[in-house]
Amino acid sequence: MSWDVFIMRFPPEAGAVDEIPDDWDPPGLGTGRDVRRALAEVLPGIEYSESGWGGYEGPNFSISTPVNEADDVPVAGVSLFIHGDGEAAAHAALAVADVLKARAFDTGSGDFLTADSARSAFGAWRAYRDRVLDRNEP
Repeated sequence: MSWDVFIMRFPPEAGAVDEIPDDWDPPGLGTGRDVRRALAEVLPGIEYSESGWGGYEGPNFSISTPVNEADDVPVAGVSLFIHGDGEAAAHAALAVADVLKARAFDTGSGDFLTADSARSAFGAWRAYRDRVLDRNEP
């Protein structure tokens, strides 16, 4: 079970996803090469498989992210699939958004992440995960 965060250049004036106009066309984050280079800046040691999936191991958390666009192909958004318990995961998600000059969206809560909300959003996901996993125990 992962905490899923989506990074995109959402309109800065939108306080919620439902405030984004239906005809909004998201600006790109850069090319595949640009995005992989940016991720390597904030996730040192990230490794990419042949299929384009990036894997990063942080302190008590890991991130998987598919960036399989070719070097010269534009990338509209980046998904982060975060596993583990390390609260540094919230900081990592915001760092990825910052380096890409974008915003992070918590797909579970439906809210944008900010410096003020990221830790509590991660904590809420972790509590949810723990409840779900406890219910599935034999």
